[in-house]
Amino acid sequence: MTVYFLLGDLLGLAAHLLIVVAGVLMLFRKMLVRRIRNLDLLRKIHIGASTGGGVLLVLHAAYFATYPLTAPVILGYVAAAAAVVVWLTGTAFLERFRDSLFFHGSLSLVAISAMSIHAFSAGVNLPVFISEVGIAMVVSIALLRAAIHVNRIIPEGRPA
Repeated sequence: MTVYFLLGDLLGLAAHLLIVVAGVLMLFRKMLVRRIRNLDLLRKIHIGASTGGGVLLVLHAAYFATYPLTAPVILGYVAAAAAVVVWLTGTAFLERFRDSLFFHGSLSLVAISAMSIHAFSAGVNLPVFISEVGIAMVVSIALLRAAIHVNRIIPEGRPA
């Protein structure tokens, strides 16, 4: 079985990896800050990885702009739009807007999940079994994190 990777595939994979790294850094930020004792450095790494991922994401989308629209491709465009909103909420946090960090984290979950499902469902270079397992994992994690976010928004005992 021969697998071909187009430049656009590699750009998308690199973008996805940088964006996931940026998200994982913030997921474990308390533990990392305790170890490295430098929140500024951690933020700079997060911003650098996010910026690099964003640039590669734009190049990935530009490379495949002429490809036909399918459900996975449309999901990729939705993920890219969500990434722009994530970038805006991250910028709003730096400008000290209240609650922007919560929305930044919630929308990051949406964007990264959509990007992962986009990559798995396009299925160009991945066996179907790996795609199915990947989608199941992403959906499970996203639903779990979404439930946690909903519990933060609507605490127990308070009417909706």
